[in-house]
Amino acid sequence: MRMSPRWLGRRGWGVGLLVAALATSAAADVLHLKTGGQVQGRLVGAEEGYYRVRTTVGVVRLPVTAVDRVEPGPTVFDEYDQRLAQAGDTADAQVELGQWCEGVGLKSEARQHFEKALELNPNHAAARRALGFARVGHLWVESRRPATRPAERGEAARERPADEPQRLAAALQGQWERRLRAIRTSLLDSSSARSFQEGRARVLEIRDPLAVLPLTRVLSGGNVACRLLLVEALTPFEDDEATLNLAVLALTDPAESVRMQAVRELVRRQDPRIVPHYREAVRSGNEAVIRRAAYALGRLGAREAIPDLVQALTGRRDRWVEVPAETFTRRVPEPFARPAVTYLDRQTRVTWWPQVGIGAFGGTIENKWERRDVVVYRTEVLEALRQITGQPYGFDAAEWLRWYEEQKP
Repeated sequence: MRMSPRWLGRRGWGVGLLVAALATSAAADVLHLKTGGQVQGRLVGAEEGYYRVRTTVGVVRLPVTAVDRVEPGPTVFDEYDQRLAQAGDTADAQVELGQWCEGVGLKSEARQHFEKALELNPNHAAARRALGFARVGHLWVESRRPATRPAERGEAARERPADEPQRLAAALQGQWERRLRAIRTSLLDSSSARSFQEGRARVLEIRDPLAVLPLTRVLSGGNVACRLLLVEALTPFEDDEATLNLAVLALTDPAESVRMQAVRELVRRQDPRIVPHYREAVRSGNEAVIRRAAYALGRLGAREAIPDLVQALTGRRDRWVEVPAETFTRRVPEPFARPAVTYLDRQTRVTWWPQVGIGAFGGTIENKWERRDVVVYRTEVLEALRQITGQPYGFDAAEWLRWYEEQKP
């Protein structure tokens, strides 16, 4: 029989009964936390008010008081046991099982199966590549550091006390990521507006700070609607991780609507660390980043960024420029730009201006593309300066700097 945390709280000897239950049951559990997160794994013990749960990142301890309820159910370890029992004793079978383990996060087990494959076939290419080897001539050489060193394998290494907080965070974040990917696949990516709204409602219910990173990983890879939802979902979180991701989103998202919504939220937050970050972006030399950072600085009213913005008003870029042939074939050169006069008789004078008429029968030339050094005028930067200062100096950098120096106390 499974014991719920609430029941355990009412019975001092409940933990002891749970240990006895674990000894007779290999079933797995999903532990629902009061924060809204989940830990899915196999219960391996309970002691001193803690659950010990084996997860894909190792064994973690959860306080009984932090758990809302425990639901029995299969986990990745049950499926691993089944696949292990069915796997053949061939190199191909071991590699296939290792690749499955990698996909579900069982990295230590994956490495063991790749190594087993090499024992069976030392030249198995897929196993060699998975373990970080590269082929050089007829030899395999290690080209990168293995993901798991031999000294780190096994449960004992995974249970080092110093690593426990990180393991627990990774377990919770991994569970959030799996849940969010399921929501995105089944609801948010659907063509049905009703399904999207259902998915949106589920996402906006999330309040666990450990869900911030999974939210950004999953929703930032979706369509524009998903990315707008990401900004909306991050808004209730005042954590640094949420602010950081909003700041990056405002610079990098390809959709203007997403960037603008992220900037609006950054303006509301008024985090003093954002402006220095965007001032550096204005100096980056990347045209898109400069313009987007300038837009954000303008909305943030960042007076300290005025010198950076003035320097970024214009720039010189080597670009492909189309040179219209018509400029030379249709334009009348200045020596010919004078009126022509003729007389039809002694009294009837006709005056006209020379024009180019050649071209109707093949007398045209295709336009030419050339690399030229051109001046770039950044209107986003100018608009940011206007928003911050209310001044009308256009693209005259000298006037902007003069005004700025006059404002100094």
